[in-house]
Amino acid sequence: MKLFVACCLLAVASAAPQLIQNTSPINVGQPQVRILSETFENDDSGNYEFSYEQDNGQRVEEIGRFEPGPERETGAITKQGSYQFIGDDGNTYTVSYVADVNGFQPQGNHLPVAPQQIEAYAQLRADFPQLFWAEGLSEGADLSDSRSDSFNQRGAQRAERFVL
Repeated sequence: MKLFVACCLLAVASAAPQLIQNTSPINVGQPQVRILSETFENDDSGNYEFSYEQDNGQRVEEIGRFEPGPERETGAITKQGSYQFIGDDGNTYTVSYVADVNGFQPQGNHLPVAPQQIEAYAQLRADFPQLFWAEGLSEGADLSDSRSDSFNQRGAQRAERFVL
């Protein structure tokens, strides 16, 4: 009987409402950030501009332009903009960027830059150009070059040997 009473008490205790936690979207203890300015404009062809500035030093500006593609309902959006923020160290950081068919290309004084070319690579390029064939792809080179065609032909020849 004592076991039955203990089980009932345990069931009632676990079914009791739990303490309600703070479900407010505003984090307690965090400073509130005010929007100082905000703009947004767009047109029917996919172009837009937006910007905002906050009182904590954050600022964002972006312009997007639609470039139609060769077929209907195809194309790309080219984005150009910048953002600024104050880092934990108290410095103000600014990043300018372009985002287009070549990817996201940020620029900023605090961002790392690629190292200068190592002299030994120049000799490797001259001696073994086949190792560096992919470098031209980022510059809009044709993906269907003779190497991939010959690779596909060799694969087809091997497949014929197994079928015959």
